[in-house]
Amino acid sequence: MISPHAIVRAGDTTPETPAIDANGLAVNTILGPDQGAAHLAAATSRLEAGGTVPGHEHPFEESFFVLEGRVVVTIADVAYELGEGDFGCVPLGMPHAWSNPFAVPAEWFRVRAPVPRIDGRTVSSRLVEGFVPARNGPPVDPRAPHQRYVGHFDDSQVPPPGPIVMPGYRGYGIDNVSIRMMVDEFLGAEHHTLFIVQFEPAEVFSAKEHFHPYEELYYFTDGAADGIVGGEPCRVEAGDLVFAGVNATHGFTNAGDVPVRWIEAQAPKPTPRHGTLFVHDWEA
Repeated sequence: MISPHAIVRAGDTTPETPAIDANGLAVNTILGPDQGAAHLAAATSRLEAGGTVPGHEHPFEESFFVLEGRVVVTIADVAYELGEGDFGCVPLGMPHAWSNPFAVPAEWFRVRAPVPRIDGRTVSSRLVEGFVPARNGPPVDPRAPHQRYVGHFDDSQVPPPGPIVMPGYRGYGIDNVSIRMMVDEFLGAEHHTLFIVQFEPAEVFSAKEHFHPYEELYYFTDGAADGIVGGEPCRVEAGDLVFAGVNATHGFTNAGDVPVRWIEAQAPKPTPRHGTLFVHDWEA
């Protein structure tokens, strides 16, 4: 059986009914079981000005990356004011809540791992009585080591491009790449990772066609890329999402003259070795 893969184009999403009552929250599903995913679910969440999401918990972990606006998140006993480029992780079973006391809507990209159960036997989200969303908190300070669950990304943190160095593979099969890790064990994630990937313009494929023993998603935020997904060529741009299931082949290179960037998630976490396997190696 060929492993699943999917390309979800910008705007081609499915409105989702939140599992708990929330005020001013709109969720659009981008990735889930309908696309063949078993370990990763992705969506965009938009909270209108004055909106709130009451305290709740769920049997999966959830990471987020703020795309626009400002919002306050409360995780366990701490609250933070988040802005564009801020990210974080809600560990499995951790109570959390959201509020938007500001004048404009806030939107964030959301990843859950593993995929929430849909058979009704396990409650996907349940309210936590007495857990009230905060309306203010300190902003995220990337230089403050004491802050829990959150971090910040901006352009100054993009390292120089080069060969990939990360769990599962180190080498030139994926080159011309800059990676900035965001969510992993450091923030409390046990089931998945979330990070920024950027490719500079190139004449050849920066990431040669390859496959993994885990699932990946790529949510494109800037630029465009030419890719091979499931053996078929494609063009992907900002707002598109690519899903590569276990053993689904994929590879990308920059399709323009400006950097292409995406948010990437992996689940389960890569093994220390042999996490990335290249089609051309086996052909040779």
